Amino acid sequence: MSERILVPYDQSEQADYALDHATGVFESATIVLLHVVEPFTDYTGTGGYDASRYPGELETAEEMLENVRDQHDEHERIATVVRYGRPPHSILSYVEDTGVDHIVMGSHGRGGAARLLLGSVAETVARRSPVPVTVVRREPAGDLDQILVPFDGSTYARDALSYALDQFETADITALYVAYPPTESVRDPVSGFELLDDWEEEREDHAESVLAMAEEVASEHGRSISTRTDAGAPAETIVEYIEAEAIDHVVIGSAGRGGLARLLLGSVAETVVRRSSVSVTIAK
Repeated sequence: MSERILVPYDQSEQADYALDHATGVFESATIVLLHVVEPFTDYTGTGGYDASRYPGELETAEEMLENVRDQHDEHERIATVVRYGRPPHSILSYVEDTGVDHIVMGSHGRGGAARLLLGSVAETVARRSPVPVTVVRREPAGDLDQILVPFDGSTYARDALSYALDQFETADITALYVAYPPTESVRDPVSGFELLDDWEEEREDHAESVLAMAEEVASEHGRSISTRTDAGAPAETIVEYIEAEAIDHVVIGSAGRGGLARLLLGSVAETVVRRSSVSVTIAK
């Protein structure tokens, strides 16, 4: 279980959702609220920048975080930190400096001088963080009962499933294998059809083999899971499954296998984070 959770915070609605998620899911962890004061936010309009307001910004940020802590911290487990710099770098350097176990952040944040969690920032942190990252999409609405883990048998997918089994002890977990047609270049349509025929013949057996790995991982954790198979473009299929099956949360690996079993390539994980209507954890 994670013990030290970082929540980048900028007073946006999405940041509040992230804090609520962190306190609700990580019930015994220390929550660290981090606010980043950005450089060059006070443009004078006359060809220069006014740095004289930074001491005031620092004091305002510290007071803001203290107020947030007072409102949320009935168990006295929230710490507050203010740093100066660019948001992605500041967030990632704090993780490296302090040994954070997990990042929980909103999918986007405020604009203007107070901006912190714009989509590009969330995606950069999710891509480069050495620890798991949860990108919170909406206000938490009770327990996370239905957890989806896209699964292709790769080490990344196995780690994601293990994370879900450990973190969500009472939830129903579904491992979803998405079969994707071969992408080899062929010189003529006939060869292409033959390639697809071969793939169709292999697909069912391969899916059974991959999902047997998922069941093995669950057994190692003393749990049982549901398994599902679908076919199509991985990211789009995962997003559609989330909507169709009323999934509460997704746990996905940061990368995956190539070839026939290809599922969790980085671009797929990033697309799911960007398009999912529910919160997504990128396991590391």
